[in-house]
Amino acid sequence: MKRGRRWALLALGLFFLSTLSCAADTGAQAPEEPKSGGPVLAVRAPEPLAAALRDGGFFRWGLPRLEGLRVEMGPEATGDAVLVVSALPATGEAAALAKGLPVDLSGEAVVLDGRRYAAPGHVLALRVPGAERTTWLVAGRDPEKTVRLADEVLFRLGAALTGQGRGRRSQPLEVDYLLRETPWLERSGRWVKGEDGAFAVDRAKERDDFAEREQALATLAEIRGERVVLRVPAGEKQRPEMARLAADLDRAAGEMAPRVPVALAEPVVVILETDFVAQGRHTGEVGEAVVDGHGDLHIVYHPEDLFAWRYGLARGLLGRAGLAEKVPGEIVRGAALWLSRDWYGKPYPEWLPVFAAARVLPEAGQLLAEREPADASGLLWTPAAAAVVDRLPGATVAEKLARAPEAGRVAEILAQIESSAGPPLRTSGGAGTSFLAGISLAMLNSLEAGYHAPGLARQLDVLAGLGGNAVSLMPFASQPGPSVPELRFLNDSPGSETDAGLIHATRLSRARGFHVLYKPHLWVSGASWPGEVEMKSEEDWARWWRGYRRYILHHAFLARWAGADLFSVGVELSKTTGREAEWRDLIAATRLLFPGKVTYAANWHGDLEQVRFWDALDFVGVDAYFPLAPSPQAGRADLERGARQIADRLAAASRRAGKPVLLTEVGFAARRGAWVAPHEEGGEYSEEDQALAYEALFSALGRPRWLGGAFVWKAFSGGGSDSGHSADFRFLGRKAEGAVRGYYGAEARR
Repeated sequence: MKRGRRWALLALGLFFLSTLSCAADTGAQAPEEPKSGGPVLAVRAPEPLAAALRDGGFFRWGLPRLEGLRVEMGPEATGDAVLVVSALPATGEAAALAKGLPVDLSGEAVVLDGRRYAAPGHVLALRVPGAERTTWLVAGRDPEKTVRLADEVLFRLGAALTGQGRGRRSQPLEVDYLLRETPWLERSGRWVKGEDGAFAVDRAKERDDFAEREQALATLAEIRGERVVLRVPAGEKQRPEMARLAADLDRAAGEMAPRVPVALAEPVVVILETDFVAQGRHTGEVGEAVVDGHGDLHIVYHPEDLFAWRYGLARGLLGRAGLAEKVPGEIVRGAALWLSRDWYGKPYPEWLPVFAAARVLPEAGQLLAEREPADASGLLWTPAAAAVVDRLPGATVAEKLARAPEAGRVAEILAQIESSAGPPLRTSGGAGTSFLAGISLAMLNSLEAGYHAPGLARQLDVLAGLGGNAVSLMPFASQPGPSVPELRFLNDSPGSETDAGLIHATRLSRARGFHVLYKPHLWVSGASWPGEVEMKSEEDWARWWRGYRRYILHHAFLARWAGADLFSVGVELSKTTGREAEWRDLIAATRLLFPGKVTYAANWHGDLEQVRFWDALDFVGVDAYFPLAPSPQAGRADLERGARQIADRLAAASRRAGKPVLLTEVGFAARRGAWVAPHEEGGEYSEEDQALAYEALFSALGRPRWLGGAFVWKAFSGGGSDSGHSADFRFLGRKAEGAVRGYYGAEARR
């Protein structure tokens, strides 16, 4: 695993991607000189907002890295910069700070420049002009979103006060106010001072995503039903599929509404988005069906996803009835599935014996948790939650959820389900024995260029032009440290590898004839990497395996639905491979859920010979960053000799295991002497050395029967060639592209 990857920085990166100006001035005085002992940042927030802030990213991650910065919290706290955080309606100091600005925070909604923003998720951050020191106010109705935006402001203020930080987080922009619904739906701009001394919005310098969304939605055509209005792009209205979809959803609403019950005085609005990028921009989420803050359902069309739209419609009906806010989130999801019935190709009860056999059912406490655990799998848990709702007394959701489910009764129901463990799914055998000419297709962590984005199709066409016939797709989970038994799934933001994005990427790839290797990774914080993951006690090992097992089986199930034909149960977890019993158990459970071929991606440095469970897998997988020669001055003959030794070692591993070898990653950075430490990037740029290393290795490997294929590291989901001079692993647009094309294209033609 290569250190320094930026994948799971998303969890922190969202804190830095604001458009706030901490020191921009339209009349304010400059901050006071820092006090002795370093600058002071004052935070004034009522409880429980203050407690949530102390538990946020700035205090846990940012503050320890901003040398010399002190933070004071409390109603009288003062410092070189001040952040005031308030719920709505704002009172006291927060209300006073907003006076004289085109803002009204006295009610349940944010009013900016005369326009009312009433969704619970609307949060406003503003700079107070004319204050003695840099002062910001953050106010909102939703506590979680209010704290999230306030946390961002703290990062920016801290960077401005200390002159520390990297990249965008330390580069404030010319913004005085920011109204946010999602990170991709904002209104921001500058104050302008009129002749009368009053401040107003400077319309010439304003960005208003809300107005753009309204304009886009205004162009949609309507297909009206009795209970559902389907709004589609004007050119789509005449398609027969749209009429059928509108009828299906209208019929589903008619079937489900009495079982809530809810009266549909106003029809449910279902919006057909042009693609997942538009959906993410309009709602802040990417998914088969997303219910926005206004109660509308946003979908992206694919004929296999009707079950997801019915499920989303059910969630919207529960929201209309006011039931979604009264019970734990997992139970709400279960109630929605109880209404909609189908789940990823089957009625949900048919999944329960399979999930019980794989031991992925949730515990009662997990279903009843007030907040969803960071390593929760709605994919695997929702059918169990639906079964719980089904067995609660009552004929409607309202009757079943009239009182909170008792933990004992939920545990009893789950135990009954667990006893029903059934046989595995039918298997198809997955990819055949043809050579896999693969490319590791990494996701660019952005809304516009991720796995879900339309531009992925163009990139796949580029890879096909190289002779490629396979891609690997890589979701991520994060771990706070190598010995910390906690995992967090990184699939909940359009800037990360979402479940819907992975399904979309798999479908696009399969439609173009690519095999798909689904390869979940771990991102380990603390300047670490997966090869250092090792717990300090048996108790911690048990806890780590529970979370990791759920993470892998979540994606094994998802890979099956998406249509992937290869799956990796782990990547470079070198210090875990000695726990053979746990790995064999995980592999067996994976085969219960995933019908294709299964491998493990060993680290090149030692894992290949240490792993004792190759017999349970279909391929001996290895991330093959083997050095070709010890000297940066090595010549072609030296590299070819080293490459032949590597080929011999791989062939021997294949013979020992009786399995073909699959190079789950193989690559060289565009750096001088790339062959000395192929797992590293950075340093002096050299396309020539990158290409030379590839040519030597590919020449030695050839395509013997023991080699199942290779996945070149790496191309990205949203970009074409890279002609820049960064000493990284990209190869498109560089001389190494020719080496890859020769191995995949020319070799195939021979």
